[in-house]
This record gives sequence, C-alpha cells and structure tokens, in this order.
Amino acid sequence: MAHRSRTASRVVGVLLTGAVLGGTAACTADGAAGGAARDRPGAAARPDAATVAAVQRAVTKGAGLNSLSYRVSGRVPGQGTVKGKASFSLRPRVVEMRMTASGGLQEGVFSVRLVGDAVYVGGGGQAAAVLGGKHWLKLVMTGQGAGGFGGIQRQADQDPAAQASLLPGSDDVRKVGEETVDGVRTTHYAGVVDVAEAAKKPAAKGPSAAERRTKVIEQYQELGVSKLKLDLWKGPGDRTVKFRQRARATQGQLDISIRFFDVNKPVTVQAPPASDTVDPAGKLTGASRRLG
Repeated sequence: MAHRSRTASRVVGVLLTGAVLGGTAACTADGAAGGAARDRPGAAARPDAATVAAVQRAVTKGAGLNSLSYRVSGRVPGQGTVKGKASFSLRPRVVEMRMTASGGLQEGVFSVRLVGDAVYVGGGGQAAAVLGGKHWLKLVMTGQGAGGFGGIQRQADQDPAAQASLLPGSDDVRKVGEETVDGVRTTHYAGVVDVAEAAKKPAAKGPSAAERRTKVIEQYQELGVSKLKLDLWKGPGDRTVKFRQRARATQGQLDISIRFFDVNKPVTVQAPPASDTVDPAGKLTGASRRLG
C-alpha cells in the first residue's frame, strides 16, 4: 500500500502544483528548450512597463479566485505524459481531479477528491487490486496520517497557474500578439525566466505573494530546472484563459499546458461511498502485506 500511496502522491503533486505539476489543454506544440530558444529574441529589449503591468494584473486576478475548473495536458519529468481535468473551490474547500498518466514509470488513471479534511485517491482497477476490491483510499490531511497529501490542502489555496507569478519578472516578458483560444479573444504574453535570478527578486506584493513565489521557485529547483519558458493568454476581465510552462529538468522535459474555464462557478464534490473506500485506520495493513 505504501507503494501505491507514493505513486498517487507524485501524480497529485505534479498536477495540483499546476504542478508543476498543475495544469491544459488542447494545444501543446514544440519541446521545451527548443521552443524557448526559438521564441526568445536574440537581443531582447528591456520589458515594456505596460506589458509587465498587464501580465501582473492577470496573475493577481488568478490568485484571487474562489473556484475554477481546468484541463491539463503535457509531459512531466519522470512521469511521462499526463492529461486530465480538475475543479476546485476554496469556500467550500473541495477538489476533484481525474488524470491519466502514460509513458512513464507509473501508468494509469488516477482520481483525487478533497472533501473537508480528507483526500480520497482512486486508481480504478489498479487500486482495487491492492485494496481488496475497493477503489478508493482515504487519507486524513491533519496530523501525521496525511503524509505527502497534506500539501493538497495548502495547494488548494492558490490558483493552478501559480507559476505565472514568475512571468512579470522575466527580463524579456513581451506581448506576442492577439490570438483566439477556443473562441475567446486573448492577448498572448511570453517570457523566459532564469530560475536562479528569479529567486533573488522580491515578490511584487505582500507576504502571501512572496510565500507563493518562494514555493514555486523551490519546486523548479527540485526538478533541476534552470531556464523556464512561460506563456500566458489573457482574456476579458484580465482572466488567464490559458497558461503553458516548458523547461528541461533533470529527469527530462517539462511541458504542461492549462486551459481554464468555469471561473467562480459552484463546484460540488462528493466523497466516494464508504463501502468502496479503504480507511488507513482500518485496512491499510492488509493491503500493504499484499503489495509485499
């Protein structure tokens, strides 16, 4: 059972961090380093103040959302290809996510539901094989029993494109042009971020922004990312319609896209049936023995 828990934890971490794992959609194109090298001007001018301000407004607006749904797709270092959909709400605090991973060390469909102080991790037939025929594992996020899943509660307090907070500080952040994304008129912005240099720069606003920025940078450093290519598509009302991040990490290519929709609409998530759920306080010991 410990092995299955670690597997689900890695997938969840990637996809909620927006992940770095967290986050989209429908359009992934070239590879990380190649795309960054081609898109970046050979002699970039200093960023235009109006451009920086426009991107910062989108970042700030995203950080203030109460609820959101998004589609995510791309490649995660060490995990292969991921694709799925997620919805979250802060009040009430709920998260529902269904992701498919393939081409990596771990493959399959993974589902996550956050309801109250409990996170439910499901893996379809794979989970049933190690959970005595049941499909869900329940973990309480308070105390030591939460393990690596305690971070889900903290991550639910920030938008899935938290990495976009680094874009306004890019030395070459620029307006690419006007584009239509799934029928929505947007303005496309892009920039390359030096992770080490970003770590030296202060957050634009307040202690919460500084904490979020620090966590995002630490995630990239753990992945071994030095240069990061970010793209943001801003739509009406300064809302981020789409976000993409690309980089080369220690374990391979990172290329994740997120397409946002249903902003500030109600999100309802139900806990799985108790009859189909394994509670760690009860049956994890037997499942662990079956895993060997």
